[in-house]
Amino acid sequence: MTPLPPAPPTHVTVTPWDTPHSTLTGIAQDLYEDPSKWRDIYEANRAVIGDDPGGLRVGMRLALPPTEVHPGYIRSVAGALQDEGGEIGAKLAAARSALDAIGNFWGGDDLGTKFYKGAEGRPGYETSAARALDGVTAFADFYRNVAGGLRDMADRHAGTEWENTVRVLEAALRAAEQ
Repeated sequence: MTPLPPAPPTHVTVTPWDTPHSTLTGIAQDLYEDPSKWRDIYEANRAVIGDDPGGLRVGMRLALPPTEVHPGYIRSVAGALQDEGGEIGAKLAAARSALDAIGNFWGGDDLGTKFYKGAEGRPGYETSAARALDGVTAFADFYRNVAGGLRDMADRHAGTEWENTVRVLEAALRAAEQ
C-alpha cells in the first residue's frame, strides 16, 4: 500500500526577499495556491507581524491557518490512490492469468465442460470468474475515478464537491495503514 503523504504544513518560516516565502501573498500562493489567502495568514499571525501586513522579517515563524482544501496535499492523496488503482489493476491481470490457467487445466471433456460452463443451474468458472473480475475491475476504476476527482478539487474545477469525500478517504486510508 502506498503510504499517505505528510500532512499539510502548520507553520512556515519567512525567507529572504524575492523567494516564495518572503511575502504573505507568496506564502499563500505557494502553500494554498491562492494568493488571496494572505489575509487569513495575516489574521492568524497579527500578534507576531503587527499592524502592518508587510512587516515580515526573515526568520519569522508563522502559523498557517487550516483550510478544508490544501491543494498540494489533495494531489498527494490523489497520487497515492492512483498508485493503488494501478497496483490493483496489476494484481487483477495476474489473477486473471492464474484463473485462466486453472480454467484451461480442466480441458474439453464432460467434467471440464461442467467446470467451465456450469451444471445443474449453477454457474461455472466462466461466469463466476467474469463476475469476480468485473467486481475487482470496478474497484480499481473507483480508485482511479476518486483520484481524478480529487485532482479536480485541488485544481478548483467548478462542480467538484469533494470536501466530505476527502475527510472520509483520509480516515479510511489512515485506518488501512495501521
